[in-house]
Amino acid sequence: MATPAAAALNAKRYTLAALVATLAVAAIVTVSSVVLCPARVTFSVARTGFHYPSGGRTTTGSSLRLNLTLAVDNPSRHAAVEYESMFVDLSNSTAAQRESWVRATVAAPMPLRQPGRSVAAVGATVDLVGGALAAAFTGNMTRSLAVTVTAQARFRVGIAWTRLYDIKVSCGPVSFFPATAAKPGGGAGRLPVYCV
Repeated sequence: MATPAAAALNAKRYTLAALVATLAVAAIVTVSSVVLCPARVTFSVARTGFHYPSGGRTTTGSSLRLNLTLAVDNPSRHAAVEYESMFVDLSNSTAAQRESWVRATVAAPMPLRQPGRSVAAVGATVDLVGGALAAAFTGNMTRSLAVTVTAQARFRVGIAWTRLYDIKVSCGPVSFFPATAAKPGGGAGRLPVYCV
């Protein structure tokens, strides 16, 4: 049978061992959280343009195609990004409540993998079919548009993957038409247009 002094010494050792184990687990969790935190990915609209797929100026039965290129910057040295999905929406209103919007077709195949310290170019197009619809949506080609990008991405650090993160940014005003970009004191700014 152990003496009371020896029992007290064993209890102190067990308490100290439990305290050291708790500190070690806390350190591992903290380091893992810091290492696996997502990278700061930034989006911007790098290029815009338009053309008529039917060959001439829009008429009642023809269409107008809006083109844009997003620049997606991953400045992280450690984290790679894998975009599971990406949606690009164009709105003809820069107000908080969008009046009307249309979804663009994203040209990049998903999942899209992006290594660290790189910029990925993602193309998107919107076909506005019917001259009346195109004129109404674009304000007869005089209106700047708002661009909203919604993506789901996970980050990879070494061999570890993070959970899926939802990313939603807005860019605007964005000009697709030369007359809109040339407006003095208003209209859209020059490209690139950075998203927030």
